[in-house]
Amino acid sequence: MKTEKITNSQRRLVTNADIRALPKGKTVTESQAGRGTGATIFEARESGDIDAYFRVRMNGKSTKIKIGIFKRTDKKSGLTLKEIRDKARDLSAIAVKHGVVKKYLELQREAEELEVRERELAFSEALVAAGEENKTASFEELFIDYIDSLEGTRGIEYIKELRRVLNNELKRNHQIIMNKKANSITPRDIIEILQPIWDRNSKSMSGKVRAYLHTAFEFGLKNEHSLKRKKKSIYSLDSNPVSSIPKDHKTKAIKRSLNSKELNHFWHSFLKYESVDPVVKRFLLFLIATGGQRVMQVAREPWTSYDLRRGVLKTEHRKGKIEPRIHLVPLTERAIKLLQEAHSINPISKYPWSTNGKKPIDINTLSDAVNKWINSPLSVMDGEEFEKFTPRDLRRTCAQIMQFKGIPDLDSDILQSHGINGVVEDHYRNNPYAFMPKNWNTINAFEEALNDILNGKDLDKDEIYKFDFL
Repeated sequence: MKTEKITNSQRRLVTNADIRALPKGKTVTESQAGRGTGATIFEARESGDIDAYFRVRMNGKSTKIKIGIFKRTDKKSGLTLKEIRDKARDLSAIAVKHGVVKKYLELQREAEELEVRERELAFSEALVAAGEENKTASFEELFIDYIDSLEGTRGIEYIKELRRVLNNELKRNHQIIMNKKANSITPRDIIEILQPIWDRNSKSMSGKVRAYLHTAFEFGLKNEHSLKRKKKSIYSLDSNPVSSIPKDHKTKAIKRSLNSKELNHFWHSFLKYESVDPVVKRFLLFLIATGGQRVMQVAREPWTSYDLRRGVLKTEHRKGKIEPRIHLVPLTERAIKLLQEAHSINPISKYPWSTNGKKPIDINTLSDAVNKWINSPLSVMDGEEFEKFTPRDLRRTCAQIMQFKGIPDLDSDILQSHGINGVVEDHYRNNPYAFMPKNWNTINAFEEALNDILNGKDLDKDEIYKFDFL
């Protein structure tokens, strides 16, 4: 191979033929343009391959970096002479600009690897986030989870009311909002739900729905990581969107109660009213005859809770998650007579208070029954329309009758399973049977007053309770 003597201003360029003609173990060099810019070395191996290297001398130290294998023929793999020169030129530029080429390349490779890892991590996190977003429960699922969590801790009617609100108010009118992720619900969404209820003049209902929604979100905030949860839904809530919405409606205290004359008229007239189921009529009167017991506590009890020989009904006072408290109700002859009449209507029913003989009475029918009677001609008293009342007002009516009879408030509360707390509740919970003598005294005094009322005596006009300033 012919070589030429070169000066600093000249470059030694090799051809494809020069490289292919290299004997095994020999090298040929092609310099880069300029001083200190390095050179490309072609070295023939025993295997027949020709390796290309970039070599540069910096600070008295020579560095050699492999570029690749020279492509000897079209059928062989490797880099063409042009591709090798391009790569060598890039390495030369690095040497001039950055100095130590190997260190720069290592740093660049590390940077590229880091970038790749960061991209992979970002992609992985995006996949996880997308997966979590898909797993995040919807508003509807949150509300259903809240309802399900109440099973066994709240009354059946309360749970039924929540399901009614879910189906009739939320899903029927606002399914788009209910489909949204629970953690994406905003106060504006809540207002969109409540405003139509408020605008149709159902302010009390609007307040109830607000309370239900607020409690559902509080459940999601506090119970997502609870080990006691049956469902492991993900809510990812940061705040309660209902909290910022003010309670615009304040429920007025209910003060309605029936006076002696009204109670007498209702009792006798209601029994004659044929448009109401006979069991429903007797159930409402039974609540009065037992001193104003809680509707649900009595309605859900089967016949096995009644001891008619001793004249006692066993009910359960359920509140929140605490263990139910047994409440014993003494039964007067009047109450037992109503029970016997109910039994004659449904003799094979498991429940005394059942309209179909299969399950307890639906307490929603009670208000309907009272309203139907009020709107009927039978309710007219002394030519005047009967003032509206609800089944709950009968409980208050009984409490006021006991006040007229001079029954102490504590005794009245114990009979009605109302407002018992502190030491009294502890004793009552531990041994409700010990209170039966007191309860019998209370119910007998109440029955005496009720008997007077049903026989036409007006306690409201009794001279015992009349004063000059009344």
